[in-house]
Amino acid sequence: MIFLNFRPLQNGSLVLVRGAYFRICSDGTLRGPDNTVSARYCDGLWHLGQTRHVSFDCAGPVYLRITNSQGQRECMGPYASLRAADGAIYTPDSCCLGVHAVRSQFASDTIDLWREISFVTSR
Repeated sequence: MIFLNFRPLQNGSLVLVRGAYFRICSDGTLRGPDNTVSARYCDGLWHLGQTRHVSFDCAGPVYLRITNSQGQRECMGPYASLRAADGAIYTPDSCCLGVHAVRSQFASDTIDLWREISFVTSR
């Protein structure tokens, strides 16, 4: 089971979302196992219902299954935890693993924009 803790933009409580896996799609949606939209990434924030969130954390062990801009697939991990913020995926020590949305701080020809990112519990 994957647990995502969304951090609100304004004062408020964390929001916990859980599922067998989650996938960030190229259209900016975060989808669960039944392909329903759990959240949307828009203007640098995660929109979960009517509330906006700056990031979400995922406690592990968690693996990433990514599809890069050339359509190649790769499995990464396991990671003890990850954070999705500012259009990217980060490790606890703030190392950027990859980018899922173009933002000014990532404006570079050397950054590969990931088309899809799945958060899963096993390879």
